[in-house]
Amino acid sequence: MLQGTASYLGVPRGVQEGRVDANELRFVIRTTEVLDGGSRELVHRYRGRPAGGDIWFVMQTERGSSVHRQVEFAAQRDSAASAANRR
Repeated sequence: MLQGTASYLGVPRGVQEGRVDANELRFVIRTTEVLDGGSRELVHRYRGRPAGGDIWFVMQTERGSSVHRQVEFAAQRDSAASAANRR
C-alpha cells in the first residue's frame, strides 16, 4: 500500500488507490476544475519507476470522457528533507 500526498499545481492532494508492485508505483489524485460557473472532477493517474536516484513518472489526466496528453517528469528527493530524516 502507498499512502501520502502529492502536489498538483503546488497544492498537496491525498493519494488514493496507491500501490507498489515490483519496480513500479501507481496512485491517483483528484482535483476539481471550475469553468463557466460549473465544476468537474479531474482524475490524475500517476505511474512511476525508479531510475538511479530519481523516480520517473508518467501522469495521465482524465476529465469525464476526455483524456489529456500524458506528462512525463522526474521526481528527486529534497536534500534538506533527506538530511532532516537522517537525524
